[in-house]
Amino acid sequence: MAGIYIHIPFCYKRCHYCDFYKSTNFSLKNEYLKSLFLEIESRKDFLKNESIQTVYFGGGTPSVLTVVEIDEILNKLRAVFDLSAVKEITLEMNPDDALPQYLGELRKIGINRLSVGIQSFNDQLLTLLNRRHDTRQAENVISMMREAGFDNFSIDLMYGLPSMDIDTWKASVNKAIGFNPPHISAYHLTFEKGTRFYEKLKQGLLKEASEDESLQQFQFLVQTLKANGYDHYEISNFAKPGKQSQHNSSYWAGLSYLGLGPSAHSFDGKMRQWNISDINTYITGLSEVKDIFESETLSLTDIYNELIMIQLRTAKGLDLELMQNKVGEKLFTQFMTSIKKHETNGNVVLQDGFYRVRKERLFVTDNIIADLFYCE
Repeated sequence: MAGIYIHIPFCYKRCHYCDFYKSTNFSLKNEYLKSLFLEIESRKDFLKNESIQTVYFGGGTPSVLTVVEIDEILNKLRAVFDLSAVKEITLEMNPDDALPQYLGELRKIGINRLSVGIQSFNDQLLTLLNRRHDTRQAENVISMMREAGFDNFSIDLMYGLPSMDIDTWKASVNKAIGFNPPHISAYHLTFEKGTRFYEKLKQGLLKEASEDESLQQFQFLVQTLKANGYDHYEISNFAKPGKQSQHNSSYWAGLSYLGLGPSAHSFDGKMRQWNISDINTYITGLSEVKDIFESETLSLTDIYNELIMIQLRTAKGLDLELMQNKVGEKLFTQFMTSIKKHETNGNVVLQDGFYRVRKERLFVTDNIIADLFYCE
């Protein structure tokens, strides 16, 4: 099984926390789409006839495209790849792009899942984040998606934000639950280098949330969503039964995927590729039939570290049999030695051949993962 990711690198404005590759220069949109079609044709053999199960439009802001443009991309994919087995086609969307006619037309062309970047139901925080929408638009988008026939969608929330106290966070979480979305993704703010927030942090104009504040917000999130019927299936993701993101779950299972567009990543099980993060070079390279990506073949150590990184973040956990088969006896022995101290101190538990991070230790999962990494 495999997935296809399409990076739409356009945004009307730059959010202050976001370090994903994007451009506000819409004059390049038509040239980008022509180049994307060329890349689709050039990458037809990458997945080696694996059955494609999911397609995901990410960004950037994919909902800045018209329905006609999105349909043209899908038709191009269908002309090059066999999409007959695809079960899930997701489009990321900003709340203020979600108009009833637009949503209805997305359904007609085959989009069957939406991921909406709400981030907060607090107008002051939305302004701080430099989001385009306000609370009213965030609230309206959920009912509009349902009216358009979408019964599978996700909303994004952010915690650990500067100046956000626990009561403000509780209000956003409870507001979200009141709409009963099938899926909620919740991400702790990271001050990424190159973002406006990072600059303000270094200038002393913003203050990071304390570890205690972040932990309190995370614990409230986990406990409240669990009490309301959500399965905490990955560190940042919660779903009602049967509504897990199939596309993202394939990443965490280590399955193959093809990434298209500037900065998109691809993986075939043995090799990783990443496209250049520059739209002008991307367009020029494809027009001149030059490689627009770099690549590396994964060593056993890379595979070892990647398995730890992606599987320990999930509720299913790390599959010992899979690890042993993929990395060999030496590295498997290394893992079993390293994991023992985390089992002894209660960070992880072994059940049915899977190591899982204990629920009460989920907030320190990244620290556990980092400690288990192996460097030659």
